Amino acid sequence: MRRFVILLAVASAALAADPPTGESLMQRFIDRSGGADAWANAKNIEMTGTVAIVGRNIRGSVIIVEQGEKSYTAMELPGVGKLEECFDGENAWQMSAIEGPRILDGDEKRSIETASSLGLMTSWRTIYKSAHTSGQEEINGHTAWKVDMTPNDGKPETYSFDGDSGLLLRISMVLSTPLGDIPTRVTMSDYQTVNGIQMPSTVTQEAVNQVISMHFDRIVFNATLPPDRFDPPPDVKALIEKRKR
Repeated sequence: MRRFVILLAVASAALAADPPTGESLMQRFIDRSGGADAWANAKNIEMTGTVAIVGRNIRGSVIIVEQGEKSYTAMELPGVGKLEECFDGENAWQMSAIEGPRILDGDEKRSIETASSLGLMTSWRTIYKSAHTSGQEEINGHTAWKVDMTPNDGKPETYSFDGDSGLLLRISMVLSTPLGDIPTRVTMSDYQTVNGIQMPSTVTQEAVNQVISMHFDRIVFNATLPPDRFDPPPDVKALIEKRKR
C-alpha cells in the first residue's frame, strides 16, 4: 500500500509541475529545427509544389518565396486562375484574375508583413511583446503546447508546438479580409531536413469551412532568385504610383 501512495504522490507532483514557458518553447523550436546558426545562414527560401482545395477536386500549383523581410506567394488553380500575394519590404499587394490588383493596408498589411520574415522564429522578440503558455491541445495524434503570442501591433496568435519533437504544428490566428475578420488555422506536418533545417512539406489552411492543402516537393534555401522576384506587376505598380501622387 505504501508503494502505491508514493507512486501517487510522484504522479501528482508531476501533474502539478509548472508547464514550460512560452519563451522556452520558442527556443526549443529554434534548437530542434536546426539551431540559430543554420537559420542565420538561410538568406532565402523557395518552395514549390501542389495546392488543392480539399473536397472540391480542384488542384493546381503553388510557389512561396521568402527573402529577408520580403515574400511572394502564387497559386494557379483551374477555373480560378492565378492568385498572387507579395510584400516587397514596403508595399503589400494581392493580384487575382477575379478581383484584379489590390493594395493591402492596416491589419491585412501587418499580417503579411509579419509572415514574410524568413527569420520570424529566431527574431520573434522584435515582433511580439510576449509568449505565454496557455495549455495543451491534440493535433493529429500529437500533444502540443499552446503559446499565445502577443504582437507589438496587430491581433494575437497562438503557436502550438509538439510536446515531443518541439516542432511547430499549428498557428491559429484571426485574419483581416475585405469580408471581415476570419478565424484561421494553419497546420504544418511531414517535416523534412533541408540544409540542416527542419521544414514542413505539407501545410494545411482551414478557414470559413474551406480547407486548402499545400504539399511542397521542392524546398531550396539560398536559391538563385530573379532580381525582379518581388517587383509588382504593372497593374499593381500603377496603384502604388497613384497613391503616391
